[in-house]
Amino acid sequence: MTRLLTKEQARQLDQISINDLNISGIQLMENAGKKIAELARELISKIHHPSILIICGKGNNGGDGFAAALQLYEWGYQIYIQAISDAQNIVGDSLHFYQQCEQKELFITYGSDVPPIENQDLIIDAVLGTGIRLPIRSELIPIIEWINQVNSIVLSVDVPSGLDADTGQTDPTVVKADYTITMGHEKIGMVFGDGKPLCGIVVTADIGFPAINDIQLSGREWTLFKEDIAYKLLTSPNRNTYKHRQGKVLIVAGSKGMTGAAILSTMAAMRTGAGLTITCTPSSLNTVYEKHILEGMTLPLDDDGKGYFSLNHFEGIKEKMDWADVVIIGPGLGSHEETVQLVSQLLKFSKIPIILDADGLRCIYNNASLSEIKCPLIITPHLGELSYLVNKDSSLVQNAPMVYAEEWMKTFSGIAVVKSVPATVFHKNKAIMNTSGHSGLASAGTGDVLCGIVGSFVAQGLSLKDAAQLGVFIHGKTADSLLSKKGYRGLLASDLLDEIPNIIKVYESV
Repeated sequence: MTRLLTKEQARQLDQISINDLNISGIQLMENAGKKIAELARELISKIHHPSILIICGKGNNGGDGFAAALQLYEWGYQIYIQAISDAQNIVGDSLHFYQQCEQKELFITYGSDVPPIENQDLIIDAVLGTGIRLPIRSELIPIIEWINQVNSIVLSVDVPSGLDADTGQTDPTVVKADYTITMGHEKIGMVFGDGKPLCGIVVTADIGFPAINDIQLSGREWTLFKEDIAYKLLTSPNRNTYKHRQGKVLIVAGSKGMTGAAILSTMAAMRTGAGLTITCTPSSLNTVYEKHILEGMTLPLDDDGKGYFSLNHFEGIKEKMDWADVVIIGPGLGSHEETVQLVSQLLKFSKIPIILDADGLRCIYNNASLSEIKCPLIITPHLGELSYLVNKDSSLVQNAPMVYAEEWMKTFSGIAVVKSVPATVFHKNKAIMNTSGHSGLASAGTGDVLCGIVGSFVAQGLSLKDAAQLGVFIHGKTADSLLSKKGYRGLLASDLLDEIPNIIKVYESV
């Protein structure tokens, strides 16, 4: 898997290289400058007499820019430098390369005003690096807005200036790069939130850091899901298999007005390869379930016409839990207190894995009942539900979901599939970020489909971690496959169901 780094881990990698491998900071900066220059040369290779503007901040990011300027100057390019800070504010390793630029009499202007340069073919953004704190200084706003308005190729160094390398947040503005060259490893903020589109095409540069697997960095291990894992996990079923061996899924979902959630979860489980499903239903709704779930079984439970589950249904569901390999609880259950009490009891009783989604999460808001749950557990909160789990305002969680997901994982020993952008699977000290899917999945019912997919994979024998990360990938990959037919706005959750087999067969046929 591809490793990603937090800001702190990137800083640690720098320090390990300097302190343990005796690579000086100046050498690392020179290496970075050469890599930037090499990419810049490639980007302007077809332009006759290109003009290059490098905008440098006062920190290490600016130092990389000064180092790149020296290399490009040696190759004979026309270089202009805009130093955001006065010379006396440039310190550390950056000062070394700035002074060399001065000695070679490169054209340098100063300040954060718009540079007095016209018709530049390439702008290298080396203003702000990974260490920024938002909001950015007000005096930088005009020059960032200018970069975004000019008709030039924009190459950002490490991250686009104004992008938080941990969260993907921006405030109040940020460089919109055509290319970003990042040192050693991508940063997680380049993938989260607005990070991915703002970075443009990302190039990772080897500047002499040690191999990531040979060192110990503190904090969570962040990785990107790789498609080859799908080929490894989705092998063809054994030729002698049968429906009971292919996994038995029990679904506790739906209520009056939300029967579709239960149907979507059930059909997704079957479309993903589950051998048998039983969908529990309030008896007054069973006709609806029977009409749509043709291949699966239903378990009608007397509800006196209420249209929702209650604690009275515990024994009936408990009996079927002995039959099942996994239980999906939550889609469309509703918020009735009796239903919340039922879910709480099922969680305490179960010895088999549970996938807890949507309304099912209500019984563990603010850590309620969490200490009494002994079964293997996957939770699948969207960001609104995550805000309830961590008891924080939803706007805070929306802006920095991974910060609050980290907070939740301090109290939770199971697996969390956080439906952020991108969706991320948290397990112990690892976080696996998904690489498929698009914004068309932001519609009702798609989470119910995901829940069914993950539950099916667990029932078929995958570990909870593998089922979660594979389920998220297949879910997104299915949406990607439908993009040309349905677009973003026209995609419905039910559209995914017929497409799932077309995606899975690609991997299981190898």
